[in-house]
Amino acid sequence: KAEAAKVLPLPPGRNDQPLPPVSQLLAMKGDPANGARVFARPEVGCAKCHRVHDQGVDFGPALTEIGAKLGKDALYEAILDPSAGISLGFEAWEVERRNDEPVYGIIASETAEELVLKDVQAIPLRIQKSDLVTRRQMKTSIMPAGLQMTMSPQELVDLVEYLATLTKK
Repeated sequence: KAEAAKVLPLPPGRNDQPLPPVSQLLAMKGDPANGARVFARPEVGCAKCHRVHDQGVDFGPALTEIGAKLGKDALYEAILDPSAGISLGFEAWEVERRNDEPVYGIIASETAEELVLKDVQAIPLRIQKSDLVTRRQMKTSIMPAGLQMTMSPQELVDLVEYLATLTKK
């Protein structure tokens, strides 16, 4: 990974400006209060899929205690390359039903007769298995790549600082 980072550039930031290397981002001081505002901004979209305490949507992994689970370097990796590590139970699926367009989401539950798929608004969709044509696990995360393009490098540092503060109280 370290060797690849020397050769391959990081994804671009806002306005196609190159991001500093993660080692430099790690050395910057973040403002967790501003990071909480960045988390809630609609164009960044974190709260559209993740919950922190009772705020946000219950679609992606809850982040209430993410700072106790991941170091800042892993938080940067999760934001900059969301498909690098997909949490168990949050794998994306494409499901094709008879006489219908394919749907995408996360499997919320499954029985012998029914599959419940949670879409990106966290709305459960009940599908009778007799209506299933195919289902395929996606290789990429539902979390979109390129979120760093909605933030300045300092806002990204602030966001990671905020996430790092989310630990058990």
